[in-house]
Amino acid sequence: MEYTLSDGTPIGVSVVVDNIRHGPSNYAALASNGDILAVATPPDLTAAQTMDWGSGSVVGGKWQRFTVRNKTDAELLAEVRGKRTELLSETDYFALSDVTMSSDMTTYREALRDLPTNVDLTNIVYPTKP
Repeated sequence: MEYTLSDGTPIGVSVVVDNIRHGPSNYAALASNGDILAVATPPDLTAAQTMDWGSGSVVGGKWQRFTVRNKTDAELLAEVRGKRTELLSETDYFALSDVTMSSDMTTYREALRDLPTNVDLTNIVYPTKP
């Protein structure tokens, strides 16, 4: 567990409270007394969420440096384009002049290229590679 002073200043290997130097073994007790604060652990996120990091504030008695929010459509679309580009690059060798591309692979690559305009951002489904 990480701890901080009430203003968000990180605590090193020791902290002075009431003119007494305390080490990490006392941090939990100091936090329960309100002398220092535990730092909130970032939650697990869904694919549609992201965290914005900032200087922090006290939330629910813990120091929190992040805010969880839903990704914007632009952020989701950027991720779709990135994944689409990655999937296309994995099959680029099929487009070489000395390779015969199957109709299934042609259809797959076309579906990937069409993906950003045809995608439902609430349920992103990529085409299946043949």
